[in-house]
Amino acid sequence: MKKILKSYNALSNVKISTFFQAYQKKLQLTFTLEGDLNAYLLPKEEKILRANELWKATCFELFLADTESKEYYELNISSSLAWNFYFLKEYRVKPEEVKNLLIPKIKSFRNKDKYEIIFELESAEIDFEKFELFNLATILLTVKKERTFWSFIPQSGVPDFHNRRGFLKRKKES
Repeated sequence: MKKILKSYNALSNVKISTFFQAYQKKLQLTFTLEGDLNAYLLPKEEKILRANELWKATCFELFLADTESKEYYELNISSSLAWNFYFLKEYRVKPEEVKNLLIPKIKSFRNKDKYEIIFELESAEIDFEKFELFNLATILLTVKKERTFWSFIPQSGVPDFHNRRGFLKRKKES
């Protein structure tokens, strides 16, 4: 499923398109930025490792939920290749790091005016296909250290990617 993210800050110097697919025990995500990339800080690739508080800088995010439950999952990915996957029992409670995941595959590509990060994750225990709701979001840190926020449905006030009003209903792949 391909979708375009919209800026909370009414910025138009970059376009963010996304691709998301979930089936059984595997999920795939792609975030593609096109435009004035020199206006943003995209940490250089290091090594694939788990880290916390990635949202404080440039961060690509996925939220997964069911319509019948308050529980949900949050995935954070950095252009540095740092990542983490969390389980939350209900809205904005302390996240628990999800264990028993295979090391994800993360690839990124950059040229003058295009950046793309591709993320694949497998789990022996989580059936990603069962989730009916999802949200994809991005936080881009500018060179002036200002955070810009992007999602499907920007909300007024302080950005809240956890709020289900911003989630989309997922169409099942056939």
